[in-house]
Amino acid sequence: MSTDDRGGGAGNAPLRPAAPVPAAVGIDIGGTTVKSVLVGQDGSVLTAAGPCATPVGDVPALVGTVVGLVRDLDAGRGLPVGVCVPGIVDEAHGVGVLSANLGWRGAPLRRLLSDALGSPIALGHDVRCGALAESLWGVGEADMLYVAIGTGIASALIIDSRPCPAPAWAGEIGQIVVEDPDSPGRRTPLEQIASASAIARRAAEAGMIGPGAGAREAEERAQEPDGGPAAMVFASAMSLLGAQLGIVRHQVGDVPLVIGGGLSKGGPLVYDNLARGAASVTGRMPLPRIVPAALGPASQALGAAALALRGAHVPSAPTLH
Repeated sequence: MSTDDRGGGAGNAPLRPAAPVPAAVGIDIGGTTVKSVLVGQDGSVLTAAGPCATPVGDVPALVGTVVGLVRDLDAGRGLPVGVCVPGIVDEAHGVGVLSANLGWRGAPLRRLLSDALGSPIALGHDVRCGALAESLWGVGEADMLYVAIGTGIASALIIDSRPCPAPAWAGEIGQIVVEDPDSPGRRTPLEQIASASAIARRAAEAGMIGPGAGAREAEERAQEPDGGPAAMVFASAMSLLGAQLGIVRHQVGDVPLVIGGGLSKGGPLVYDNLARGAASVTGRMPLPRIVPAALGPASQALGAAALALRGAHVPSAPTLH
C-alpha cells in the first residue's frame, strides 16, 4: 500500500458535515481490543460500543470491525469519526505507516474508512489523542508534556490545548538508547528498562514477583520489608526516564509532565524517582510539576472524538461532565 494517502483530501478531515454536529464517534484501535465511544462536544461520553478483538495483520478485517462499531453508535446520523492507532502514523495523509504489533505497513486507513462510512474521518496517533483528551477534559493543562508508560513509552507535546504537529517518530522517547542498569556496559532502548512491562519483567528476573505478574504487583512487592530488589528496579527505571524527560523539557520549555498509561496511578516509587531523575539534569531550570493523568483508559478514544469534532469545526468545552 502507498504511504501517501491523498485520496481523502487535504488535512485530517476530508469530509465535512453541512452543519455543526452535536457529537462524534471516537475509536481507539489497540493491540488487543478496539474501543469506541460516542462523545458530546463537552466531552461527555454519551454511550459506548465494544470492545472488540483487534484483527491483527488484516487491514480489511480491521476496517470492517471499525465500521461495525461506528454504525452501532452513529445510527445513520453521519457523525464525524475520529480513529487513533498505535505505531508510526502520518496524520496529515491519514496513513498508518507502521505498526509492528498490529502487522501493517503503509495502511491508508483514513481513505479506507472514509470510503466505507461516507463520514468525516480524522486519523491520529494514540498517545497524541490521549494527550489531547487530557488537556481538554482531564487534567486541564493547556501546555503540557504527556507521557504514556505502558508496554512501551511515548510522549506528546500539547501547546494551547493542541497537539504539536509532528512528523513520524516524534515522541518515541522509549526508543532512546540508555545504559542498562542490569547489565553494565550494555546499552538498550529506554522502554526495555522503564516501561510498565519492562519493570514487571525485571522484577520477575530479580525473583520479586512471578513471571505472569505486572508492574502493580512489583510496586506492592517493593513496599514489603524484603522488597529492596523490586524497589531498586523502580528507582533505576523511573530515574532514567525522569532524566530523559528533564532533557526534553530543556527543549520544549517549563511545562508540567502528565503521566498516563499503566503507571499513572503509581505512588512515590514512580513519582519521587521521576522527580529525582528530572532534577539530576535540570540545572537552573525550575523543577517540573509531575501529575497523574485523570481520564484512565478511555482517554485515547475521547481524544480521537475530539479530533473529529475539531475537524468538523465544533468547539470543545474544557471540562468533562
